[in-house]
Amino acid sequence: MVTMSRTAVVASALTTALAFAMPAAAAEPPPVNGHTDNWVNEGTPSVEYDNGYKVDSKSEVKAALEQCNDRSVSCAATPVETPTEVVKWFDVVNDSISGKPGPIGNCGPGQGDMVLTYGGSQTFTWGWNVGASVDVSLVKDKLGVGAKAEYSESNAVTGTGQVTLTIKPGERGMLKMGHDMERSVSDVTIQGGKFGGAKITGLRTEAPLKRDPRVGKDVNTCGAPLLNPEY
Repeated sequence: MVTMSRTAVVASALTTALAFAMPAAAAEPPPVNGHTDNWVNEGTPSVEYDNGYKVDSKSEVKAALEQCNDRSVSCAATPVETPTEVVKWFDVVNDSISGKPGPIGNCGPGQGDMVLTYGGSQTFTWGWNVGASVDVSLVKDKLGVGAKAEYSESNAVTGTGQVTLTIKPGERGMLKMGHDMERSVSDVTIQGGKFGGAKITGLRTEAPLKRDPRVGKDVNTCGAPLLNPEY
């Protein structure tokens, strides 16, 4: 026969209660390589006007979208999927070290560990899949995409960072910087304007969030790729 003391029963009940009360830890956003990632432009936006005319030229979709800046036109964006967060990473060239751009390499024979500290900056920008730079005011104020307080209020955010690299023999590496970005896909309904109205399908936006930039180390073996394919 199995017996359990009153204390054990109470402790078990408290443990169970705490397990339900404690929220699960938030999942870390997945990393993406900012040098090679092309999520923003992988989707093809299109616009269909109320008269049936449809086109998927980015320039024409952008022209339709810019009608939303006209006070006589009303526009609304509807998310077609749940926005997702990623951390977008970039290698930062060591401009502070004269004559040594690119990674710090320890690829020659007979060397010990190399220890080097350097800093740099990286700019993270809004993106959309209709070409040219993002009209942040239009996207946030007219469409309501990225209107939440945690979104950047400017087109670009620049962060600075510093790292101490320990490069072992047979390795090379760089400072890398990342920023939390939110990605969304929306359809935009336009009332008024050209042909009386239109619907834009598949508008992709990527926005930096109001968070501190992340700093890390991009280290790999000599001959193996780093984040930046140029190196």
